[in-house]
Amino acid sequence: MNPEIIIIGGGVIGTACAYFLAKRGVKVLVLERSHLGAGASGTTASIVSIGGSSSTPEPLQAMNSESYHLILDAEKDFERPLEIIRGGALYMAMNEQEALELHAFDKEIRRMGIDCKLMDGPEARREEPLLCSEVTAALLNPASYHVNPFRLVDGYLGAALGQGSRVEYGVEVHAIEVSNDRIDRIVTNKGDYHADWAVVAGGAYTPQILSSLSVQIPIVPARGQVILTEACQRMTDHVIMFLNHLYIRQTASGNFYLGSHTEFVGFENRITLEKITTFTKAFVRAVPLLGRLRALRFFAGFRPICEDNLPVIGPVPDCARLIVAAGHGRAGVRFSAGTGKAVSELILDGETEHSIEAFAVDRFVRI
Repeated sequence: MNPEIIIIGGGVIGTACAYFLAKRGVKVLVLERSHLGAGASGTTASIVSIGGSSSTPEPLQAMNSESYHLILDAEKDFERPLEIIRGGALYMAMNEQEALELHAFDKEIRRMGIDCKLMDGPEARREEPLLCSEVTAALLNPASYHVNPFRLVDGYLGAALGQGSRVEYGVEVHAIEVSNDRIDRIVTNKGDYHADWAVVAGGAYTPQILSSLSVQIPIVPARGQVILTEACQRMTDHVIMFLNHLYIRQTASGNFYLGSHTEFVGFENRITLEKITTFTKAFVRAVPLLGRLRALRFFAGFRPICEDNLPVIGPVPDCARLIVAAGHGRAGVRFSAGTGKAVSELILDGETEHSIEAFAVDRFVRI
């Protein structure tokens, strides 16, 4: 039998869609070109905050708060715990200009109902002893936790499989053909697939997947380079955030995960000595302990960035049964549950609890 719904993409967004559809009794088929979490989901900071690491656009604020709580609630349905670490996000300033930016950010997060703690340098070092003496100020957002991203993707998918859904790996979608508001076929390297509905959650590859249609979605890959250190004893539960989007978090296994801001270099996923050297100096300057740890692995991943910094969630203009769920940038994990819930509502109810109009596919062609 043909599945009712095919989901293209086995990352955190695709598997979240599978999970929320399965919770409502729908069996889906997930098609993944490589392996589970092979794209941005496997190289993510996996930080879930209300407020995020920078300004949260107004259309995303309701989904931000909803998704924050939905991920915590979903863990009970998963076979393995998510290794949630709830230490809050600590944003630090290394000079007076950055301290002024922290004050502005504090006001923004407070408007979202979060009671943050603004500190001077000495207070910041008492809050987080790993910080260096150059830190002039810090802001603690308590509404922030981080998870093991592989556990989250596996949890979403595993729960869906437990309800009768399926997954196939090594399936690369070459084209999607539609007519008369229906999906005729999904053309892949493994043959044609057929379904009543399809959800394209291909991350940075979404424009390629939709290239056979008259749909232009300005999602581009943005490379993020990452350093993973050797494990050590538990040193911090905070996510230590730089104002230029660098971040430091210690995993449940004790490794430090050091992430960088994004670079627009197409699908070039190599590690560059210049960037890694620059990032390493910044990390060690802020947290001197890191200079005494060995690096175990360097890797990179592509964040799917949309030109207006909003995700794309909704049907394509030519076919209401073909849904796009992509373009979440650096925040796929953060918005995964809210996106999965919205997609399930769109397909099964015809409307969503929270408005997704700002994320519509056709916003790029409106006059």
